[in-house]
Amino acid sequence: MKQQRGMSLIEVMVSIAILASGLLGLAALQSRSIVMNQSAHYRSIAADLAADLADRIRANRSPFFGMDGANLLPNLPLPPNFANCPQNTSNRDAAPTCTAVNGHQNYLVSTEMSEWNTSLRSQLPNGRYSLVQVAASSSAFYRYTLTITWADDRGDANPDTSYVTVIE
Repeated sequence: MKQQRGMSLIEVMVSIAILASGLLGLAALQSRSIVMNQSAHYRSIAADLAADLADRIRANRSPFFGMDGANLLPNLPLPPNFANCPQNTSNRDAAPTCTAVNGHQNYLVSTEMSEWNTSLRSQLPNGRYSLVQVAASSSAFYRYTLTITWADDRGDANPDTSYVTVIE
């Protein structure tokens, strides 16, 4: 009886095929990981931009906030309404056009929104925003819903991704 030594050619080819399919799977996993990492990066930028706008809104309304003990002072003017500054849809690189805001408030709001819009456009691909006033809360301050949308065409059927938050 002859003793067999080593492996046959078929065994070697099967093991190479198994190894190759495993390596292709790892390559696909790495590719998908890179895509998800970029999407997570954009989402994190959108969250930071939303927090930045919320801080700008709160900073510009604090002069309108007056209290007597635990109660709001009556007859205080409303703070500027940032929802009156929509993004210029025909030329998103242009500054937002603010309406229905008077004097110094107009300057403050339009400056803040212009700076923020520039930051949005520079950090997110095809970055767009929608800021909608929801209602004035019981404290007489505006409440907004901010939607930030950007192009994230990495394998999705819908290339636009949105981040929505409420600013109070």
